[in-house]
Amino acid sequence: MALITRIFGKGKPSIVGTERFRKATTPVEDHPRPVRAMVYREASVTYESGYVRKGIVLDYSDTGVRLRFQTNEGLPRLVTLNARSVGVQGVAEVIWQKGSEAGLKLLG
Repeated sequence: MALITRIFGKGKPSIVGTERFRKATTPVEDHPRPVRAMVYREASVTYESGYVRKGIVLDYSDTGVRLRFQTNEGLPRLVTLNARSVGVQGVAEVIWQKGSEAGLKLLG
């Protein structure tokens, strides 16, 4: 009996608050992703310092692009994107980066 008490404790089970239950069962609004065009075109990003880095556009939409670079260098938060071959250019925010790939969201 002492072993069971050590493993499971002595107290009564705690009551789960209704707020926790409600939060777990609340449906999440579903936002459809924009349609993305798959391509393999050259692009470049320019840092605030003026450094230009070339990459390849893997897919794009009206709101952003997914780029692949030759190296795994980290990107700054904001860059100027120049992907004229797919008709996308302007200031972009780096949303995610994993290895040599990055997702950029166009601002404005």
